[in-house]
Amino acid sequence: MPTQAILPKVLNLYASWAVITAAVDAILPPDTQPSDRKNYIERLAPQDPGNKVVLTEALVPHLASQGWLERFCVELISRSQTNAVLRGILSDQIAVNADGVADQANLQSLNNKVQPFLVSKTFFEGMEAARYRVCAIWIDDPYEPGFKGTGFLIGADLVLTARHVVERFLVPGPVGDVALAEAEQSLAFVFDYWAPVGAFAVAAPPSGLRVVRLVTPRENPPASRWLEWSSMKHPDDGRTHLFGPPPIDQRLDCAIIRLAERIGAESIGGGGGKLRGWQRLGAPVRPPRPGSAIALLQHPSAGPQMFDKGDFVDSDPDPSTRLFYSTNTNGGSSGSPCFDATPDIVGFHNAGHPSAYPNRPTSLCNQGVFINQVIARLSVEKPGLLLESSAVFGTNDGLWSLSDDRQKPEPVLGRVDFKEAAFAMFDSHAVQRVLVVSEQNASSVPGKSGKSFSTRILRAIARRRPAIVVEFSAEEMKEFKSDRPEDFLLELGRRIDLGEMRGMPEKPTDERQRTRWWANDLPAWFGRLLEDRAKNAGLTVSETVIDRTMGPAAGQELVLRELVWIVIDDIHKSPPDGGLKELIAGMIGVTDTQQVLGPGLKSMRWLLIGHIPDFVREYTSQYKHDVVAYDTIGIEAWKSCIRAAVSAAGADGRYNDDTVAALYEYSKATLPDLADPGLRLKTLAGGVVPALKAIKVMQ
Repeated sequence: MPTQAILPKVLNLYASWAVITAAVDAILPPDTQPSDRKNYIERLAPQDPGNKVVLTEALVPHLASQGWLERFCVELISRSQTNAVLRGILSDQIAVNADGVADQANLQSLNNKVQPFLVSKTFFEGMEAARYRVCAIWIDDPYEPGFKGTGFLIGADLVLTARHVVERFLVPGPVGDVALAEAEQSLAFVFDYWAPVGAFAVAAPPSGLRVVRLVTPRENPPASRWLEWSSMKHPDDGRTHLFGPPPIDQRLDCAIIRLAERIGAESIGGGGGKLRGWQRLGAPVRPPRPGSAIALLQHPSAGPQMFDKGDFVDSDPDPSTRLFYSTNTNGGSSGSPCFDATPDIVGFHNAGHPSAYPNRPTSLCNQGVFINQVIARLSVEKPGLLLESSAVFGTNDGLWSLSDDRQKPEPVLGRVDFKEAAFAMFDSHAVQRVLVVSEQNASSVPGKSGKSFSTRILRAIARRRPAIVVEFSAEEMKEFKSDRPEDFLLELGRRIDLGEMRGMPEKPTDERQRTRWWANDLPAWFGRLLEDRAKNAGLTVSETVIDRTMGPAAGQELVLRELVWIVIDDIHKSPPDGGLKELIAGMIGVTDTQQVLGPGLKSMRWLLIGHIPDFVREYTSQYKHDVVAYDTIGIEAWKSCIRAAVSAAGADGRYNDDTVAALYEYSKATLPDLADPGLRLKTLAGGVVPALKAIKVMQ
């Protein structure tokens, strides 16, 4: 990770202001008041609140002084799916100079490896999901503790790695390996290791890392059950690519390990949302072809997770058991999953360049084990493991907490319709792109309805998704003059780092042409800027679509991989009028003269908080309306929140409706503030954590 002195320069060059503010908001303590969250960064440099350079120079030392800097960088990585450069810098894969400028050779290397895949929607999404299933393997050796290898989930609580990574804890026996119980105190599997950390201690890992230990034995040591299956390393692995006896398909250098927690069934973040999942092993995969891509997710040199792509060169003769490829690896990469371009798991890494195989076509190739051989062995020896691995898992779970910190959650009660609508709008082909939030009636307790709480829910959902969230308050909207709506676009472009924003269409002098300029010309121009930026970054994909109104004929549609969410809070306090109203209506696509929206404008989403604006109201098919009803939040919202928390923890079996209902009644009797309308919602949310502890979902 860049030094504290260089990091502000990196942020200024490679991170959008919207992403920086979202990352800061995510790491603020849960009890931070809304008034303190608002413009938190700007208040660090009040003398120059619009200067990004000044603000980042003030922000980084402030975060360091609070002990929040590492968490901030982890949040940046989570919120920068489409920013491979920033991710590469923060994970030390790309070097920077004293001015924060990325090394051009590193950049070119990264572009050569990553760019060809970004145009593939399936590869991008598949690898983004896979990175959360890969772990660094820590061995707590008293003499030389450290990260010794890589593994990946093939089941909810099953990790596959190279056997030689954990061989010190295995004793070969007449019917297979005997696992030593001492491993239970020494082995740890570390997920979500994205950025370099200082001293690592299993008992107190840095914030953001998810550490899982081995399952404990059913019986007294030495009878341990953490090893589910293994196959020894071949004596020629790492030495040559001409394998002598014993038969190479009987020596696969593989270990399948049972963890103490079903981490694959959990949500990635402590607050819910996307489930981690696992790489499913089932039917054999197609063998790679010479020249095809082989990509690895790995933890080389005991460092954070890195991606590398190379070419498949060859394999050993039939039965093909070892794969030889040009993909870069290093010590600690053993056990890393190998992917083809689809991306399917085709193997796992187990050896570097052969030491005694000079001047041959594969002399400079690294080596992996073909996954089909593992599947074949398991189908005979341990079919139950394949059954576990092939089980279907969900992709999203309910968001129950705004915070990912499992020790300091911020429960979300109610808002089911809002969350469902927001989840649906993250689909790049969503028809409805506007979400309107209003109160049920004017008699709601002022400031307690949770209406403006919506922005934080949206940001929590956007975490780990390719999206930027930009918020405008009512006070900020007042600053944009009705006859100069272009200022709104210029400010929006600044916050998402659109650069110089050249080519704005000339403003007509004829009053009659102004409406078209506001509603059509300016939105179309801004949409093209979004498209150009996405194309230059390799963040567009051409997808085949079918227009059902035109019959079965297929066409091609350009789709931007990154969404831009615009939040306008308290829109009823300063409703857009004149040119600004026409501009926003045109960007949404709700004007009488609106042309077909281009890909750039289709990548935009709108959260309008306060009421349904008059220019949107009649276009009911274009928006989703969520009505916040504070006084209806009660036992059902309570149960829904706890149910989502239990599911997010991968512990569905611990949820019992009657038990949770009884805990709700107990909370009502022991929390007197529930009778106070102004404190009711906060008090009710505060009772969620004790309930989760009571059913042993939290400690």
